[in-house]
Order: sequence, then structure tokens, then C-alpha cells
Amino acid sequence: MGFAALGCAAGAAAPPGTSAAAAGVAPGMEARLEGAQAAAAAPGAAGPTAAVAAGPAAVEAPASRPEGAEASRGVWIGAAGASDFVLPGTRETQLGVWVDVPAIRRGARAPAAIALLVDASGSMQGAKMDHARAAAQAFVDRLPDGDVVSLASFADAARERVAPTVLGPATRPAVARAIAALGPEGSTNLFEGLRLAERHAATAPSTHAVRRVVLISDGQANIGPSSPDILGALAQRGAAHGVQITSIGVGADYDERTLNALAIGSSGRLYHLTEARQMSSVLERELALLQTTAATGAFVEIVPAPGVELIGVPSERTDRSGDTIRVLLGTMFGGQHREMLVRVRVTAPAAGSHPLASVRLHFRDPENGNVPRVHEVVARYDVTSDAALVAAHENERTQTLAAVIETGMMQLDAAQDVSSGDFGAAEAKLAAAEDRLRQQAARARSAKEKARAADAASAVASARKTARAAAAAPPAARRMDALQMNGASPVWAGR
Repeated sequence: MGFAALGCAAGAAAPPGTSAAAAGVAPGMEARLEGAQAAAAAPGAAGPTAAVAAGPAAVEAPASRPEGAEASRGVWIGAAGASDFVLPGTRETQLGVWVDVPAIRRGARAPAAIALLVDASGSMQGAKMDHARAAAQAFVDRLPDGDVVSLASFADAARERVAPTVLGPATRPAVARAIAALGPEGSTNLFEGLRLAERHAATAPSTHAVRRVVLISDGQANIGPSSPDILGALAQRGAAHGVQITSIGVGADYDERTLNALAIGSSGRLYHLTEARQMSSVLERELALLQTTAATGAFVEIVPAPGVELIGVPSERTDRSGDTIRVLLGTMFGGQHREMLVRVRVTAPAAGSHPLASVRLHFRDPENGNVPRVHEVVARYDVTSDAALVAAHENERTQTLAAVIETGMMQLDAAQDVSSGDFGAAEAKLAAAEDRLRQQAARARSAKEKARAADAASAVASARKTARAAAAAPPAARRMDALQMNGASPVWAGR
């Protein structure tokens, strides 16, 4: 299943390892451009484009797809089915979707609203709180004037330390005093703390579309609603207002299932820190990402063609409206690569070439006054009764993507097994994951996809060694091994 592209600026060449049909040209057929009319280049565009009006945004279609074109000159989104061909009848298959944001951006940094949320329960005493204060202050010091910052803590209850405040020479001293006053006390009411921080970020002015809660915690919620499902649902509600969560788990006692749910529910990020002093480096990374913001309010909209049913998108925050699924991405930065796997059910007719789905990346462009933009590709398939033809024309990027994502979820499950002491189950899952990836590496023809699958298999092999060693380790070391496995899962890649 290939795709035809309706994108921004001149079209990019297919990534290495992508089949001809996946680049919009099925074997023996010309490229298909769906619904676009060729037009002259838009002023300031990086190459010739053709634009088609699409409500408040513009859907821009490439007039050509030259070999070697940079991503910045073409669409940022791609999609392809598991194969360029399918057999007649009804069957479940997969649609790979990827977003490749150009690495170099010319525009100014988008204003941000940052809600710092610090676990101030008793377990944060000593070095953890010292490092949390130092890291938070260094982070605020690096934020430019004009950003909105707030500070909240949670222990027995949530506490507002700094209401949302526009940073500037007159306000920075008060923020610094509030950070310096942070101290550990009581239990861990994460629900109330998260609800307060999300409210701080969500109420930022519309000019501050980059909205992020930065959560630092070393423990498990033990007051108030505390299940991963409930806290994940709270993160999803914040995500509906553009709020993403960066979760920083410190030490061995935090609840990784909850932080996983926050990251997935808000399309946010997860960091596992073995030592409190690593907080500063993590916040430095967050600052670097903020400085290369390339898109805000981003989401992928997947619209199935007739005869196609969208089943779901594992490990992603999704909204469904009728037959259409949206995957919320939020703020995206230069050089970011996001991938997702869509499970679909196709009822293919007896013959012919057909669309599988329209896949559209919606975002606001901070480089151009936050104008709404849409990049679109149309994934397609051809019907054949020859099963060998289906196998011969598998899309390598989608096949590798599927193997990596599916085994990444297996690694998350195995980490939970190690944490609970079920080492047999962990070994079985990791062995199956490694075998799946080794098989994909053997099948792949392109060097790029072969190397990617092989590298992922090596990472799983390392996780297997960690799991085996954990079986003989004391409980504290075993717990750290489980958290390391959880944080290393490919599920978090590209976030």
C-alpha cells in the first residue's frame, strides 16, 4: 500500500527502504495526487507548490517529488500499509504512519507556558529536594522573559507556590524565592497536584501555545485518586487543552505505570533517573526542545476510505469521531520523528487500485504567525490474488515500525513482570520480542531498515540479560532493573 502526497512545499523523496508504491508510485503506475490541482508556487515557499483551500488552513500539494529533496522542502508526514498489495476479501492489517519534522527551523522560539510540579512528600527530603530546587531554578533562569511560569507542589494536598506569572525582571525574584522555599512534608497527593498544574498551563493566553507540565516525583500516589487509569484520564483532559506532561521519575520508588499513563495520555515524555543529580540534565533537554519548537497543536487525523475500518492506534492518545481517528501530538520540535501503528480492517474488492486512508497532519506554524497548516498523504493498495506478490511488495518501513512498536509494548509488560518477580513471564515475552525483531532484520532488504531492526533486537537482548540478572539480585536492585527496562522501551522513542 503506497501513498500519494498532498503536502507542504515541494515533495520529498521517499525515505530509504520505502517501496516505490509507498512513495506514491505503484509498480508500473504513475504517482497519484488525490484532489489537488497544480498551481504556481506560493510566495516564500521552499520550492514549487500547488495549494488547495481547506477551510481555515491550506492543504498544500507538491508539484514534484525530486530524488534527494530535504524533508524541509516536502511533506512532514508519510503513511503506507503493510504491503502495496492485498488479497481480496476482509482481513486485518496495519497502516504505518510517521512524522518527520525538519531539523532546521528559521523562526523564533514560540512562547511557552510551563507549570513546574514538584513532589514535596516526605520521601523527597535531603539530596532529592536539594537537586529539585537547583534544577527548577536553573530551568527558570534559562526561560526567556515573556514565558509564563507557575510552581506547585503536592504532599498531603496540592499547594500553589507561584500562580501563572509572566517572566521578567520584576517577577523573577519572587519565583526564585518560591523555589527556594520548597521543602518535603507529608504524603503524596499526585491527583490534586496534577490537576492544579494542568489548570495553570491550560489557562495560558492563546499566544502561549506551547503548554507543558514538568512533574518531578520519587514516589507513588497514596492520597486521593491514585490509579494509573484515573491519572491517565486526567492527563488526557489536560491534553485536550494543549497541555503535555514531562514526567521525571527519580529513584526506585516512583510508580512507573502512572508515569507511563501520564506520558501516553498527554503525548508527553517520560524520564527515569537513577540519581537525583540527573534532574538538571533532563531539564536542559527540555529547554533545548522548547527552543526548537516547529509546530504547536499538532495532531494526525486518519480518515478511512470506503471498505476500511480503523481499529485503533496502540500506545497513543486518540480521539474518535465517527470513522475517523485523531492522534494528539501537541508541540513538536525540529528533528523530531514520531511513528505510530494503526490497526485497520480492510474489505478489498476483487480487483483494482484503491485508497486505504487519508492521513493528515494538522498543526500551527510558529514560524509563520501560528497559521494553521495541513500536510496530507493518501495511502493506497492494489488488489491481487497472488499471495507471493503481497509478500514481495511489503513496505519495509511499516513492517519494521510494526515490529519495533509491538515489541516495545512487550518490553513494557516484561518490565512489570520483573518488578513483580515473574521472571519466567518476562523471559518469554522478551525472547518472543527478540525473535520478532531478528526475523524482521533478516527479511528487510534495505540497509537502513535491516540495521534498525537489528539494533532493536540487540537492545531487547540486553533487556533479557538485565531480566535474568534481576532474578538473582536483591529487591532494590531488581526494582531499578525493572525501571530501566521500562524507560528504555521504544514506546517512548521520538516523544
